[in-house]
Amino acid sequence: MAGYILALDQGTTSSRAIIYDDRARPIQISQKPTVLSTPKAGYVEQDAMQIWHTQISCAHDAINQAGLLATDITSLAITNQRETIVVWDKRTGKPLAPAIIWQDRRSESWCENLRQHKVDGSEMSMQQHVQSITGLRIDPYFSASKIVWLLDNHPNLKDRAQRGEVAVGTIDSWLMFKLTGGEHVIDITNASRTLMYDINKLEWSEDLLAKFDICKKILPKVIASDGDFGKTKKGLFAKQIPIQAVLGDQQAALFGQGCVSTGMAKNTYGTGCFMLMNIGHEVQLSQHQLLTTIGWQRRQNSPQLLGGAAEHTSLSKLVKSGQRILTPSKREVTYALEGSVFMAGAIVQWLRDNMGLFNKSRDIESLAKEVESSEQVVLVPAFTGLGAPYWRSDITASISGMTRGSTKAHIARAALESIAFQTYDVLTAMQKDSPSPLTELRVDGGAANNDLLMQFQADMLGVPVLRPKDTEITAKGAALLAGITSGLYDEATIDDSWDLDKRFEPLMPEEEREEHLDKWHQAITKTLQ
Repeated sequence: MAGYILALDQGTTSSRAIIYDDRARPIQISQKPTVLSTPKAGYVEQDAMQIWHTQISCAHDAINQAGLLATDITSLAITNQRETIVVWDKRTGKPLAPAIIWQDRRSESWCENLRQHKVDGSEMSMQQHVQSITGLRIDPYFSASKIVWLLDNHPNLKDRAQRGEVAVGTIDSWLMFKLTGGEHVIDITNASRTLMYDINKLEWSEDLLAKFDICKKILPKVIASDGDFGKTKKGLFAKQIPIQAVLGDQQAALFGQGCVSTGMAKNTYGTGCFMLMNIGHEVQLSQHQLLTTIGWQRRQNSPQLLGGAAEHTSLSKLVKSGQRILTPSKREVTYALEGSVFMAGAIVQWLRDNMGLFNKSRDIESLAKEVESSEQVVLVPAFTGLGAPYWRSDITASISGMTRGSTKAHIARAALESIAFQTYDVLTAMQKDSPSPLTELRVDGGAANNDLLMQFQADMLGVPVLRPKDTEITAKGAALLAGITSGLYDEATIDDSWDLDKRFEPLMPEEEREEHLDKWHQAITKTLQ
């Protein structure tokens, strides 16, 4: 079956569109930067219209540059930066405030106040209560506190919300509203990152909405990851393209890495660093400061048919064929443990833009190689606090252990090492929560192309690190799901399209490894005091 998947990948610093062929190979990419604004300390914003304009521009450019027509596109997939919130006018479709980005910390005081409370009539803390419902922690990272801040700080917004004039959503919601011309929907993986979604009951939590004073009518309808999100509105493309897969970026990376079996894990080295492990179909709350999130919800079992259709026949084909479905497909939820590191590639950007240590991000590897060791230099990158497993938003970044002999090469090497150290801390916590020992780590994202970092990562973890040839795995994950949903791909495509680029084996002697880890944890201990 000939056809193409158009995957939209809306990230923190850029919008991209990638076209995949009928074997899930990327054939064309278009990318445009987006601008982050930091008007005050702790504030991180974006222009929601710029997000939309860059994303749709990339979509058109990718189709044109590939020499295709919109009529060649079988299906559209979306993957996006999570937790970021947009609020807009339902009638006009215009944003009512800047988008508040996942890195934003302005709602810390609201979160801290909530953490101090206990659930009415019990000894359970609000932290425990929220985790039991959402799998998450009370933190400005998640969407709910951003929505509360918007409602409390923009004139008339709360009143307009009560009247049903306002829509709120994550980036996938915002893009789908604009793509379809009015659908207010959200994928379940993004919903699970809002701090308002019950991952046990699979619905918005009335309890938490009441406690947060958020009106349910402003929230989008939650749809399975391979559900019917509608079609692009007339005039946007030469044909109306169905939107058939939506996944938050980290869940998309887990799927794209082929981690569809329990115990498999991946780490994405992007602006932040995100490690996810597939834990199967049952909710398992972390006891070690990690998050439990929805990996995806999708059609797991092929329908039983009269007439014996092929195993991977898509639902749309079945409807067209007129064959009778005896057993409807069941959409099953896959859960994941997640450790979120706030600063990874963003550390490299800081060294480039704020400190001027090099001109291009990729230059950090050659600079770091100028020295054989970071010696005693340690960078603790708590520029926006520390994420898992520490969850300390009240601390700041530091560089320690420098002497008169320290150079920018030592700092560069320490910066790369800090990314690997943070990943080690997350994996250690994850191993305590999971009954399945990790035997390998699949990696992706821009910084995964740094061989020095990947080798150090393997040395610290003590397991092989596997880098695929295609490290733009978030878009691929969404594309794979859209391809399977539309019938362009079958399940085997997930493994068949994953090609190994390089395998990094642990090589460092145990004693040296322990010295590195001890140095890191001493620096962390001082920072946390």
